Amino acid sequence: MRNPSSGRLSAPSVEVLHLRYVAAAADHSSFRRAATTLNITQPTLSKHIRELENRLGVLLFKRSTAGVQLTAIGKDFVDSARRVLAELEMMENRAKAGRVGDAGRLDIGFYASLSMGPLKDAILSFASRHPDVEINLNEESRASLISLLDRGALDIVVLLGEPNYPDYAHKSLWSDRIMVALPKDHPLVAKEFVYWTDLKNERFLMSRRDPGPEIQDILLSKLSSPGDRPRIKQIKANRGLVLSMVEGNRGITLNCECATGILLQGVLFREVRDGNGPTRIGYVAYWRRNNDNPALKQFLNVLQSRPVAAPPGNLPHTP
Repeated sequence: MRNPSSGRLSAPSVEVLHLRYVAAAADHSSFRRAATTLNITQPTLSKHIRELENRLGVLLFKRSTAGVQLTAIGKDFVDSARRVLAELEMMENRAKAGRVGDAGRLDIGFYASLSMGPLKDAILSFASRHPDVEINLNEESRASLISLLDRGALDIVVLLGEPNYPDYAHKSLWSDRIMVALPKDHPLVAKEFVYWTDLKNERFLMSRRDPGPEIQDILLSKLSSPGDRPRIKQIKANRGLVLSMVEGNRGITLNCECATGILLQGVLFREVRDGNGPTRIGYVAYWRRNNDNPALKQFLNVLQSRPVAAPPGNLPHTP
């Protein structure tokens, strides 16, 4: 077909409506039955198919009083039309799923262990409910996570402590028990749990990496007094190495319960209490107020449904 204004050949215009009409007529071998299925009149369907044939310059159907049959060219055309219609349906479904958070991408930042606990459970639950959402996990330091969140590289970050970033929307989530890691031959392992006062004369090994600083703040608040501070050795190492040093009787350390999944034969964990019961540290989720990612909203619903307190877990215990 020649474009009168340019003198150049232009492709015939094929609309999605044409594809639907041709596919329906091919399925039913009848314009009348196809029109009934599509809830339109037979003259309307016949007119559009004839219009398409004129634009293409080919005959797609052989007409007879018994109905219609595809020509050889028509069979090839209908095969292509069905592939196009199927792809369009998939595109539409993906778009609808993305709009409600059932598809797309979600970037999650954290620095606490995912070996166990509500955060791991929440991510697995979300992945199960929304299998078409691509989930990207980012384990970074607190400072790095906030920077990535600010730049829009992360949808949400989960941090320990009280809410203290007012520029972001936030939700307080569950809490985690503070556990003390002791060498297996330490006198305190005979107890089911220990009090902070039991730890007053101990040497603490604390990681400088997250979440060590938050836990150290709790330690200082519990055992510091005017002129008296707990003995703390700061170590630039991960939790696993710190626990290895505990196993070697170099001192003791504190961990969130979710981090007690790192088990060493020579290390046992005990819950730490004060007069009000177990000492806990909370988790807070932060996200940008203008983040309109539907998958984020769905993940927030999953987070909110998690239990307030972390489950006890399988902790080594000596009777």
